[in-house]
Amino acid sequence: MSQSNIPNFTPNVNIDRDDAVNLLLASIAMEEMGLAHILNAEGEKIQHALKALQQQRRST
Repeated sequence: MSQSNIPNFTPNVNIDRDDAVNLLLASIAMEEMGLAHILNAEGEKIQHALKALQQQRRST
């Protein structure tokens, strides 16, 4: 295997306090949206399972 060729560069990133706060808040908001999506999907799975159980009880 050959070694990867990584260019030598120095990034120049200037972020002030307001930008840092905005980036953190955006990151937290995106994480919350992801967690809400997961919870919603799990809730839908539970609803589907409960409906299947109700139909099974009615058929017996």
